[in-house]
Amino acid sequence: MRRRLDRLRRFNHNNLHMNRLLASIRTVALTLTLLLGYRAEAKTLSEEQMIEVYSYAYGAKGKLSKGDFRQVVRFELLQTEWNATLVQLVGGLNDPAVTPEQWDRMAQQRLNEALLIKTKMFTAVAQIEDASTQSIIKRASEINGKIHIAWVDMRQAIADGDQAAFRSAALRGQALAQEKAMVAGPVIRRLREKLGDEAVDKALDRVLRELARKAGL
Repeated sequence: MRRRLDRLRRFNHNNLHMNRLLASIRTVALTLTLLLGYRAEAKTLSEEQMIEVYSYAYGAKGKLSKGDFRQVVRFELLQTEWNATLVQLVGGLNDPAVTPEQWDRMAQQRLNEALLIKTKMFTAVAQIEDASTQSIIKRASEINGKIHIAWVDMRQAIADGDQAAFRSAALRGQALAQEKAMVAGPVIRRLREKLGDEAVDKALDRVLRELARKAGL
């Protein structure tokens, strides 16, 4: 397995598509986590004010109920866990100090953790009543499921030493990350309209820095 992983690492570093995939995984932190990051900057806002922000950002027909608001917050917390879990796969894949056996064990553990997070996400989505909000978050949750499958396929490709299969799964993961960013696009635009670019950019910068730190990037 060592030769297979080393070969795929070299392939990964020399391949433009793979570099774009890793960039997509890092920057996908912005997707549906900006509001979570902003909360740390918005200590002066009450829960009612944050509900108004969420209602606007997610295009709710009216004001979100407290129940819906709290399920969205729950989803965002899970999304942060999801990003932090998968970004460790990226760091390990690029780190020559991580042995193939260590990466494989870590990947299996992290993918199992991601599977549990995904299940909790579906539970949160099912409890949101506002149609617009549920639609956005449900779509993001479904994409997460497909990203999980792409990573499972990448792990298998590494075990098999199959560069073609690895590239196929990685490109699929990249496309899914981009699709997820598109789902979040209207949310981010409305968030900027409501809170301003500076507050949003600060939250995004903090989230990306934290993910990069956890991945050793």
